[in-house]
Amino acid sequence: MLSLVKALFALGLLGVPLVVITTLPRLFELAGSVPSPPADTGVLAPSPAFRLVETPTTGSRSRFAPLNETPPPTLAPPDATATPVATPRPAPTGERIVIGNTGGRGAVLRADPVTGRPVAALREQQVLDVLERRNIPGSGDWVRVRTSDGQEGWVTGLVALLAPAAN
Repeated sequence: MLSLVKALFALGLLGVPLVVITTLPRLFELAGSVPSPPADTGVLAPSPAFRLVETPTTGSRSRFAPLNETPPPTLAPPDATATPVATPRPAPTGERIVIGNTGGRGAVLRADPVTGRPVAALREQQVLDVLERRNIPGSGDWVRVRTSDGQEGWVTGLVALLAPAAN
């Protein structure tokens, strides 16, 4: 019986799915017939001592650090009187594009190139001001644009056609 248990165990180690149906008393009987592993005579290495470190911003205990580690420096809080600086809006390059090659489906204006969150839906033949062009390796050309109502974002170069010059 022990050789059967060993064979089943070996098959389990090889990744062969096994279903063994037995009764609970029989399972204990089988477990009792398997010899215990020899007692380990090796000495375990002592584990390093740890202390709980408080997070300076929240005051909550957040992580364990070895006792010989120096605590992280406490950062000074930001100056409350600092005035926020407005981010300048990029000026249009003077170039304009029109959305095309979509089969009438339009395109998606994204916050960032490739996988950025959708900002707006663009319709076929919609004219946009170009702010910037960028080539993303593996994803091609992307164009940063501004719509007539001021929304800004990125559109793939596959649907960005050069708009005819205004007369």
